[in-house]
Amino acid sequence: MTVPDLGLVEFTRSDDVAQDAPLVVLGPALGTSVTHLYALLAPRLAARFHVVGWDLPGHGVSAPANEFTMAELAEGVERAVTGRLGAGAWHAVGTSIGGAVVQEQLAAGSERVASATLVATTDWFPDPAGWAERAELVASAGTPTQVIGCAKAWFGGDFLGAHSEAATPLLHDLQGTDRFSYAAACRALGGYDLRAATRPTEVPCAVVAGTEDAMTGPDVARRLADGLGARCEIADAAAHLVPVEAPELLERVVTDLVTAAG
Repeated sequence: MTVPDLGLVEFTRSDDVAQDAPLVVLGPALGTSVTHLYALLAPRLAARFHVVGWDLPGHGVSAPANEFTMAELAEGVERAVTGRLGAGAWHAVGTSIGGAVVQEQLAAGSERVASATLVATTDWFPDPAGWAERAELVASAGTPTQVIGCAKAWFGGDFLGAHSEAATPLLHDLQGTDRFSYAAACRALGGYDLRAATRPTEVPCAVVAGTEDAMTGPDVARRLADGLGARCEIADAAAHLVPVEAPELLERVVTDLVTAAG
């Protein structure tokens, strides 16, 4: 088993919230850093919760890794959070591949997940051959090959032009991501399929999608929510990177789930 060594980002200073404040752990999307993806949401949560985030291998503050599965990535998250924070359980928020990691934890019956906010994600990303092709392209030519396509998929409407201060750092993240780690993540997504394991969970759970997300939009979100017995929330005019485009909605959802978990 090759468990990647993941870096953590602290969004909350030790004197900002009570020592016993609930822990919220944020997980990123492919090609993004957790710092920039949650730059608008984390401060909203950090007023009440202890907020940290993890980065994918070769992204943000995490060391590169050339090969890993989704299950190994989920194990890496648990090792990073428990090993460095001594946490028993936390409220997990994951976008896209980050949401897939949370689903891996739920499917494995992990006791670490106190609540789950699954954003722009699914229990199976279609077209495994397409993920393999993307992995090969990025490994040979680099992540700049993905910038144009991701700019279109990540942001709805004119968000990129109107909010360049929030969107541009994410595109810079993509360009600076280690190409071999990105390729490894693509291969992990190509081998990810939890459809047979998706069933109602007792963990408070919500699925969130943007109306303009072409890959994991409202229909996909509703199907996943039905399978998990979870609530479903739709962000108007948002595309794939919902935390950037609808932080207010996500703040409400996460807060509701923390309350529901007791």
